Amino acid sequence: MNEMQRELVNATKAVLNANQTSTVIQQILLSAQTLLSAEAASVFLVNHKQKRLEMVASTNLPKAMEKSISFPLGSGVAGWVAKNNTPVVLEDISKDKRFFSAVSQRTGFRTRGYICVPLSVQEKVLGTIQVMNEHTGGNFTDQHKELLQAFAVLASLALEKNRLYSQEIEKRKLQAELKIATTFQNSLLPSSFDPPKGYQIEAYYQSARSMGGDLYDAMQVNGSYMIALGDVSGKGPGAAIWMSGFSNVLRYTIQEGHDPIDHLDHIDRHLHATLPPTSFLTLFLGMIEGDQLRYTSAGHNPMLLAHADGTHEWLEATGLPISLMPDLPRETKIARFNPGSTLVLFSDGVTEAERADGEMYEEERLLQIVKRNLTEPPDKMIRSIVRSVKGFAAGFEQSDDITLMVIKSDS
Repeated sequence: MNEMQRELVNATKAVLNANQTSTVIQQILLSAQTLLSAEAASVFLVNHKQKRLEMVASTNLPKAMEKSISFPLGSGVAGWVAKNNTPVVLEDISKDKRFFSAVSQRTGFRTRGYICVPLSVQEKVLGTIQVMNEHTGGNFTDQHKELLQAFAVLASLALEKNRLYSQEIEKRKLQAELKIATTFQNSLLPSSFDPPKGYQIEAYYQSARSMGGDLYDAMQVNGSYMIALGDVSGKGPGAAIWMSGFSNVLRYTIQEGHDPIDHLDHIDRHLHATLPPTSFLTLFLGMIEGDQLRYTSAGHNPMLLAHADGTHEWLEATGLPISLMPDLPRETKIARFNPGSTLVLFSDGVTEAERADGEMYEEERLLQIVKRNLTEPPDKMIRSIVRSVKGFAAGFEQSDDITLMVIKSDS
């Protein structure tokens, strides 16, 4: 193996085996300097935000000095090469009209012979690599330029590899953070229920993304039993954060001994002052009290109360969503929870599920599934609804969170 082959192999190994860009670039520079018989070599990278070339590595300068050397993109020979994506070979750079003397004055290194070639990936210029002064005093040639271009390809590959590697690391960090956040969000959703005597409760939740903006909850409150299902406008982490905040406020209200329906106007005003102006929350909030349901609905889609005799009713919204206009009144209503009746709470991810032709699932399909499963326990009814919704969508991407809560009164 001759010297040229050896240095190219060394540089290639550096690109393949290391993920630290500085280590790779330094190895490439040393190999280029050796192979081109140069006194020094360096790399500048483009800072696109500031439109400057900044030195990131050299074979002859202290690290502290390297970091201080930069100049506007387009200035100097290297700046011209970066701007025009064109290599240059000069016998004496000081005689070229593009020469930028400030770098030589700062470093004390006198440059004569000079080759500079761009570092680029798919026509995007990343920076430049240059060698200075053929060490015997001779001139650099086009053959030297072609060799340096080979090293430029390796350096560009190293930079692109590092960019992709950094993106992958950031992606993994984000995935880990989202996993933690998702675990926290899921911890706010009850995994089991302690329903009042004579009732059965089950729930289901599947977010459209890693995190969602739906909520369900149920618990004993001052001799009554609260059930709640809500949906924050939007999707993803932002919606999840606001829903988590609402969940905490609701639970704090209950811990303080307040009836959540009676206190909902206070929560509304608090969230109006907290949520972004374009965000709002729809919520169905009910209190099971013996054989009746006291409820309020803040802009939520109608909930389905199906009775054992085959009749049903839709529990419509009784006021505006939370955080829109908190000073407007919101009505509280009463519904009978007869033996054998089933209350189905759901988010619009159920009834607004779409198939490929744009048709939505809608309330009528949900009603038919519920009626066919009236004698089934809540968990089986939920499975039937979910199977029906997903079958209707037929593989079409889930566009919204799907949340269900089924409360059944024993016969």
